Amino acid sequence: MNLTENTGILKVYVGESDKVHGRPLYEEIVFEARKAGLAGATVCKGFMSFGASHSVHTMKIFALSNDMPVIIDIIDTKDKLELFAKHVSDLMDQSKKGGLLTYQDLEVFKYEKGEKYKNLQ
Repeated sequence: MNLTENTGILKVYVGESDKVHGRPLYEEIVFEARKAGLAGATVCKGFMSFGASHSVHTMKIFALSNDMPVIIDIIDTKDKLELFAKHVSDLMDQSKKGGLLTYQDLEVFKYEKGEKYKNLQ
């Protein structure tokens, strides 16, 4: 990814227990992003949420749901992310669990490998 390109962030919101192809949906999305050569992806687990169904998901001990929210941030150029978003949407449809997919423009100030990765291809 070149810092002068139009960069953005694709944000994917799904449930921790959502599955596709026999593995967690968030894992499938990250591995597919890597395979597509995208600049980077990070998965974060939420503590509490509600979405289109308005069901509250929480980590509290007496909660009815332990399906916590997972947010996947994927960063690259706008063109690559728009193309990849279609693939993510298909994966979400296959999981039949719902979710949210958003895009925002992003200004990247620095993107480079650290010392331990400089010699890796």
